[in-house]
Amino acid sequence: MKHDIKPLIEVIPYRRRVWIAGFLKTTISSGLIATGIVSIFAGIIDHPLLKGYHEIGIMVGLISIGLSIAIITMIDHYDEKKKKEELEIIDSKIEDKAEEVAKKLVDKELEKILEGCK
Repeated sequence: MKHDIKPLIEVIPYRRRVWIAGFLKTTISSGLIATGIVSIFAGIIDHPLLKGYHEIGIMVGLISIGLSIAIITMIDHYDEKKKKEELEIIDSKIEDKAEEVAKKLVDKELEKILEGCK
């Protein structure tokens, strides 16, 4: 009786993790950080010492950078969780394969014993 063990590449949804933790995280964080830096500099340039009151640019910039840090943290937490799930799947696969090998060895030994009894 052979156990059907699927390859790890079929069991672990690695592609989704790469897109979320790689592409999506980089794109969103880069855009928000760039927006934050530009807004901060625009707010500083338009600061009351130079003209009128434009602290809103500084606030938008800080909020944008803070939001990017929050998003990066959330995605990294997701990535860590998915990596742990992958390792659990790998451990499970190793255990399944070890059981299959042990069963084959026991079956072979039983066959030898039965042949010896005949």
